[in-house]
Amino acid sequence: MSNNLQPPGSPLSPLSPPSPFQPAYSTDQKTIYDVLYSPDNPSEFYGPRQLVTSGACPHIVKLKQKLKEGDGNQENNIFENYRSLVQYSILWHKSRKIKYTSDGKRRKPLKELPLPQCSTCLDPLSRLHACLHCVYIGCWRKGHLKDHQKEKKHTFAMDFDRHTLFCSECNDYIYDVEIDEKIVRSEIVSKSRKKKQRIQYSLWEPTNQDISAIVKNSAVNPCQGIRGLCNMGNTCFMNVILQSLVHNPLLKAYFLSDRHNPKNCQKQFCMCCEMDDLFAQFYSDDKKPYGPCRFLQSMWMSLKELAGYAQQDAHEFFISALNNIHAGCKEQKLSHCECIIHKTFAGLLQSNVTCLRCRNVTTTCDPMLDISLGLRPVEKKKKQAPGSAAANSNSNSKLLGGNTSNGVTDKNGRRFSADDAIRGKQGNTLLDCLDRYTQPEKLGPNEYSCSKCGNTFQEATKQLSIKRIPPVLSIQLKRFEHGTTSTSKIETKIKFPAELDLTPYTSSKKKDADNVYTLFSVVNHQGKMDTGHYTMYAKHRNEWFRFDDHNVTVAYQKDVLDSKAYMCFYIKKSLEYEATDPFHM
Repeated sequence: MSNNLQPPGSPLSPLSPPSPFQPAYSTDQKTIYDVLYSPDNPSEFYGPRQLVTSGACPHIVKLKQKLKEGDGNQENNIFENYRSLVQYSILWHKSRKIKYTSDGKRRKPLKELPLPQCSTCLDPLSRLHACLHCVYIGCWRKGHLKDHQKEKKHTFAMDFDRHTLFCSECNDYIYDVEIDEKIVRSEIVSKSRKKKQRIQYSLWEPTNQDISAIVKNSAVNPCQGIRGLCNMGNTCFMNVILQSLVHNPLLKAYFLSDRHNPKNCQKQFCMCCEMDDLFAQFYSDDKKPYGPCRFLQSMWMSLKELAGYAQQDAHEFFISALNNIHAGCKEQKLSHCECIIHKTFAGLLQSNVTCLRCRNVTTTCDPMLDISLGLRPVEKKKKQAPGSAAANSNSNSKLLGGNTSNGVTDKNGRRFSADDAIRGKQGNTLLDCLDRYTQPEKLGPNEYSCSKCGNTFQEATKQLSIKRIPPVLSIQLKRFEHGTTSTSKIETKIKFPAELDLTPYTSSKKKDADNVYTLFSVVNHQGKMDTGHYTMYAKHRNEWFRFDDHNVTVAYQKDVLDSKAYMCFYIKKSLEYEATDPFHM
């Protein structure tokens, strides 16, 4: 490969104006496309496998070549259709969101656009794709999209949710840097710029000096991040936690940006160094399952109680790993810590104790790294006799026009009905567990001494709330009950949402878009405590994967939400760049 070789993956560098790719906000802005496809790049920049030159879809290349040569009226329509579909997808998803004003009032909703659905079966939920050659929308799971492409000989379609391109001739999803930069990214940026933001951000445009530094000091790497982990003898508990940490976006950004350099670390058996090595292994060219032997050794040396090949609890290992990674960070402090662990997981839990005699309220705040929620075992329903009081009350409610089975559903999927109080005590969804966690509980007669009542013991109630929510919320569902002689497991299935609004559980109860979280990782446990097995789901590049030690398979979100979760990891949908103390009260 000569230095002047034009990479065949995208022969249009630069596109001749006027171009359907050209973003509206700039005519000459440099992008990552310009860096990757510059004819001045040395061959070393593309690595030994020449990744950029060999990874393009030949059908999209042919399409763009026709457009450049001026023989592409139909091709121009395809790209314009793609831009229009991206715009429609963004606006449709935006129209479905519920927004609130600063004082907590619900804003007037946008006019919701028509619900997209499969043109064949009218199903709106089976991963829709829109054909770029005509107006057909087809579902993926039932195969109607592929049937349409085969019948009409149409090549390209767009995933309506993810904006990715599917090529029927390659029978695969394709990625083109230029199209992604100048259509998808430009539309997302242009839509976000119309919103009034608290902090104004500007796009980074690399200077010639930046481009020179990038080309000389780096090489193009393949997209990585998915890799199985070998089970080295009952280490599935460790594997699922390591996968959840690797797929944590904030930890990924920290370690892949070389914020902790093992060469400058003098600590022996440093878990932070092992995390840095783990990310290096996951983002290397090696696809084979990786055995984290050094991590296991460091864990045994740092956590004596977890040494050996006995099955351990994943949550216990998670907390121990966070503490040891925290100890290895150069930013770590005993108080007001600014290490990556506390910036990622730390929140503040507020406790209000109210004296029932004088109504005095004592407030304390404690740091938290996760929330552990208790479960209620499902009780077998007893058959009701036809003449019983419960049966009569149900029939009376129906006669009076009541409906106890249906109710209003909020954004989190929580139902409000006449039986809401009973459901709050006995329900088994994640929201029910959070309700019970934040409900007032009565303290014992000798548990609270009131200062306003002469420091005498008084009856009181205690209520927990979240004063400061963390960027990443870790939730443990306490499935294991430890008795004096044995340990039992609660097998109850807990329904949990893909999006979680923490507003009802915060101290202020103030509606804010920053309180909304999205699910990115779930840890599951099958079997008994001592003989069971851990697996997990994680989201990578907006796709779900199932990890079972060294086995990695593609999963759907439905599979994730139907699983019996032991731990759930949520990340805030909107992250602010702010220099705040994680323990600030």
